[in-house]
Amino acid sequence: MESAWFSSRMVMEKVVKHSALLAILGLVGCSGVVVPELGSPLTVTRFHETGAPLYNTAVDHSERLVIRDQNAWFSAWGSLLPPNASTNAPPAVDFTQEMLIFVALGRRPSGGYAISADSAKMTSAGVTVWVGTVSPGSRCSVTAALTAPVDIARMQRVDAPVNFVDVPKVLDCQ
Repeated sequence: MESAWFSSRMVMEKVVKHSALLAILGLVGCSGVVVPELGSPLTVTRFHETGAPLYNTAVDHSERLVIRDQNAWFSAWGSLLPPNASTNAPPAVDFTQEMLIFVALGRRPSGGYAISADSAKMTSAGVTVWVGTVSPGSRCSVTAALTAPVDIARMQRVDAPVNFVDVPKVLDCQ
């Protein structure tokens, strides 16, 4: 008798879970929010008009951020310059439709380093963002200045976890 009760309880739990999932999906479908299809690539657009990342920033540590609101955007924008430096207001972003990907390499001893949010894809675990990192090889001529590369990219807002995958590359300057 106990196994029949346990079996019917398991079936009921599955029905409740599936019903809740269908209700959530129905609400999302009615809300006008576009949910990307699993496996579909997501458009990643360089935030900077030139498409070039920033090299001389005050972000001295490695960072991977997803920015989904104005307060986080103001904070990230302010971190680009040293404290007390005057800066313009950050460019406007419609966070109801978009989110920002902010990636920083951290302080480096010379030029020749770069970082970029290259591509993104919707997966069963959420969004995966591939981050290209570049460092100079031993034969490369680089500037002696300290650098701190940052890249910022726009993409469709997706309210799901975001996982970052670094794709390192060492330049071979012959």
